[in-house]
Amino acid sequence: MTWQEEAINLRDEDKTYPEIAEILGAKYGEAFHPEQIRGACRRRGATEKIKKSRVTFEDRKTVTQADVEAYIEAMIALQEAEKAIDTRQVTATIDLDESKPVGIAHSGDWHVGSKGTDYRLFQQDLGLMLDTPGLYIVGQGDYKDNYIAGTPTGGATGQVVQPEQQDEVVLYFMRRLKERLLALLRGCHDHWSKKQGDTDFVAQCAKEANAVNFWHGGTLTLKLGAQSYKEHVRHRLRFESSLNTTNAMRRMFEFYGEADIAAGAHLHNPEVNERHLQGGYRIMLRCGSYKVWDDHGQQFGYGKGRPGVPLVILFPREHRMIAHRDLRTGIEHLKALRG
Repeated sequence: MTWQEEAINLRDEDKTYPEIAEILGAKYGEAFHPEQIRGACRRRGATEKIKKSRVTFEDRKTVTQADVEAYIEAMIALQEAEKAIDTRQVTATIDLDESKPVGIAHSGDWHVGSKGTDYRLFQQDLGLMLDTPGLYIVGQGDYKDNYIAGTPTGGATGQVVQPEQQDEVVLYFMRRLKERLLALLRGCHDHWSKKQGDTDFVAQCAKEANAVNFWHGGTLTLKLGAQSYKEHVRHRLRFESSLNTTNAMRRMFEFYGEADIAAGAHLHNPEVNERHLQGGYRIMLRCGSYKVWDDHGQQFGYGKGRPGVPLVILFPREHRMIAHRDLRTGIEHLKALRG
């Protein structure tokens, strides 16, 4: 009997591969590796004749217990390897090396590629943010319009350039904002690329911008001087209400726990609300959109989209926040505070 046959017999006795390797090693005076044993047991199935009554299958392919176990191990190994290259996360902590107040701008719903987007204003705002020391940006999704095959009917006719070119333009802006961007999350228009082609475009944007890939949103902790600020950030959340547009942000505190700020997007209308909630002073905000005109908004009576980049000023020596709905007003205030 060969050691391979002995290994098969021991495996049929429910011995594990490491146990078989140890038994054979002691018998033959040489080292056996568990994977070597596994291979011997798997090869048994390829050459085994199978008898059924008067029928003999000379080369029927079969699956053995060892084959399934090897497949499971490979599946787990692949899962673990995939995690190592997956940059998505839902919590992140960022340390800001600043001794003066900073501004956190929330910018989203750029809708690059749409015929109805105000590109001049977008580039003006981008220039303002780049020229402001101490200003950082959280990207809140829908960076491209992205009407691709399978997305809502008629949307493609409202684009001035196609999705492939939209990608190039958005990546250009991400590279320009590289020193300012802290985190980027996925909006519903960005998610169409993932649904239709299994392409995580926001992961590519985050790589270009050296920022956190915040998936569909998460909880961001900002360390500034002696203070630590926490904010929940999403593009959208269930429980959106057309009557109470901060309802979704308020529910973020219930779902994800205590925080200083809850930020949303999606409705194309900027707003800032401040209130005492859960024992503390909270800010709820929503960024506007540079997509000021589109058929969807007109069809359902939403009217014109309104640009807006809310900015929250954070202080390093005291736990204090000042929120501005208007980017320019916020920048003026931030510059004055920083001297």
